[in-house]
Amino acid sequence: MKDLFSELDVAGVRLANRLVLPPMATEQADAEGLPSPATAGHYGSMATTGVALVVVEHSCVTPEGRASPRQISLASDAHVAGHAAIAAAIHASGALCAAQISHSGSNRRAEMPGRCLGPSAVENPVSHLVPEEMSKNDIVAVIRAFGAAADRVHRAGYDFVEIHCAHGYLLGEFLSPLTNHRTDTYGGTAAGRRRLPLEIVEEVRAAVHGDLPLMVRLGVADNPPLLQLYEGGLTIAEGVEAARALDDAGVAILDLSAGICGSRPAGITGEAYFRPFAEAVSSAVRCHVVCTGGITQPQTAQEIIENGTADLVGVGRALVADHDWVRKAREATSH
Repeated sequence: MKDLFSELDVAGVRLANRLVLPPMATEQADAEGLPSPATAGHYGSMATTGVALVVVEHSCVTPEGRASPRQISLASDAHVAGHAAIAAAIHASGALCAAQISHSGSNRRAEMPGRCLGPSAVENPVSHLVPEEMSKNDIVAVIRAFGAAADRVHRAGYDFVEIHCAHGYLLGEFLSPLTNHRTDTYGGTAAGRRRLPLEIVEEVRAAVHGDLPLMVRLGVADNPPLLQLYEGGLTIAEGVEAARALDDAGVAILDLSAGICGSRPAGITGEAYFRPFAEAVSSAVRCHVVCTGGITQPQTAQEIIENGTADLVGVGRALVADHDWVRKAREATSH
């Protein structure tokens, strides 16, 4: 029987259990996006909790794709050493690790330097910034930047690479009809809006030469289940189609969250609030699925695995608050 503490093989990589620490920003980088020594210490400490996989917070793939002044970066080779220290600290504590790579698009702080880019020159519902519509050359440059960042993830010693396609950042902006009004091949239809994330998956797979399994943090819908915050946003049905396309493209793990409404939507409370996303996606794909979002109780996590709702469970804030959570969960679910 599958349970929270059974092993899982992901594309030849063996996870010791089904628990994942999802990416949560520490905002400790310097002005150049270099992680501080405290960042490696933080992730090493989180890896001692007993989770199988630690997903490190999002790193920008270009300077203009940086969301905030203290976000860490993988935009140049100068960032590899700091990430290697993070990966080494996690491995030393007994867990595997993934680096999440992202481009903020127009969901960034207003004071950030450089061009503010997006699929269309329409207001981002989160940041309220109006980006410059990306040209074909801009799109090609971003695809190449994701590939180059993935190569750095590989060289830094991570076990997985995760592409950020959620939370109103650039790839989620391309998926969403709220922010993508393009009429070329990167918009116009749901399939067109999926094109850039899929081309980036292809580029990243080529960059890591099949050595690192791919994860995608997918914003399944722009609105949380059962709540309408953004009219006309990406629907769950469209999100499931995106999940199918990513699965077909060779993604090993879909790490599910939401789109424009973000990871902690306004007005949402309670346990496992994105569970309906996992139920919808798991039944449609062959790859592994992570269910995250407000999971605090071991019994909830155990039920999600036992019922086949997801293959992995992301526990974030509860683990940060209590480093003994995994041990307690093991005791609570072993009876």
